[in-house]
Amino acid sequence: MNKYIITVIVVLAIVGILNFRIPVKPTTEEYMSLPINNWGYGQHIFEPIAKGSPQYEWLKQELQSEAYQQAKYKIVMFHHPAHTLGGNIVPPYTDPQPKVSYGENGAVKSRHYDYPIENDYIIRDLIPLLESAGVQLVYYGHSHLWNRFQNSSGMHFLESSNVGNSYGAHLGDNKRKIPTYNQQNYTETGNPNGLEPIVPNIAPLTDDSGQPLPYIANNDLTVFSIFNTETGTVSSYHYDTRQPNSAVVKFDEFELTP
Repeated sequence: MNKYIITVIVVLAIVGILNFRIPVKPTTEEYMSLPINNWGYGQHIFEPIAKGSPQYEWLKQELQSEAYQQAKYKIVMFHHPAHTLGGNIVPPYTDPQPKVSYGENGAVKSRHYDYPIENDYIIRDLIPLLESAGVQLVYYGHSHLWNRFQNSSGMHFLESSNVGNSYGAHLGDNKRKIPTYNQQNYTETGNPNGLEPIVPNIAPLTDDSGQPLPYIANNDLTVFSIFNTETGTVSSYHYDTRQPNSAVVKFDEFELTP
């Protein structure tokens, strides 16, 4: 029987919700100092993906299907990243836990939402399931940059979505804006979930000192990746968005092992 390729698609729906403390009847100064003005939004998960949820059970069933078991290459697509240097991995991918503080008279003084990193559903529940099923590549694009990772089991993670509107990579002095409370659940720089980014192995971009960068987050470049089903290689390219007819540069390539 000929082996063929199957791609399992997981849709993770999220919508922003406000994540900040609101003083009762704030003054203008208090309002302008709220974290909403210097941090951003949280998230609400429309459809649960935790272990035992309908989406999780659907994915588990797909990974046990005959078509999947016979596939030569096994690829899963997310929207939300499992590993990234981008900003959209903060807060952790879990349901918000409301935290309310009260004044002496019992009235609500402030309210915010916390996202315990140990409850990140992607890392806690989905990745172990995918590893046990022999998934070779997890592909996603939420943070609008290019970076890739590989874990100890050999699973590859590729975010290939730098298309001229990058939010940047958070390394060095480029820190994520995070709330001041429970900072252990938020990471200013690097990949919050631990894996180190892999430097492109053909033609990496470099910083001002000539050091190779493990990412592309450049608003002048468009990046795309191609999976060659004959050779099992995943190749990444970039070209100058300002000059659509400019040369295309292959800057990274890796191979999926059947």
